Amino acid sequence: MTATAERHRLDVVVENKAGVLARVANLFARRAYNIYSLSVAPTEDERFSRMEIVVEVETTPVDQIVKQLNKLVNVVEITQVDGHQP
Repeated sequence: MTATAERHRLDVVVENKAGVLARVANLFARRAYNIYSLSVAPTEDERFSRMEIVVEVETTPVDQIVKQLNKLVNVVEITQVDGHQP
């Protein structure tokens, strides 16, 4: 990690459907955002899964990443967790 990069944690609730993880990962890859860590787990409601994404950003505001994630059809909710220091 460079001196100017910051890590931000995003908790993302997505529809539990095939290909959703690939679409989210592809969004990050296309825009050259670095995913520092990623975990996916089911929720109590089997229709949804929760992704915990820690993203490393240098120049792009994390708000821009959130806006782009919100454009994905299968994303239900995004929560930015402040003060995350992995």
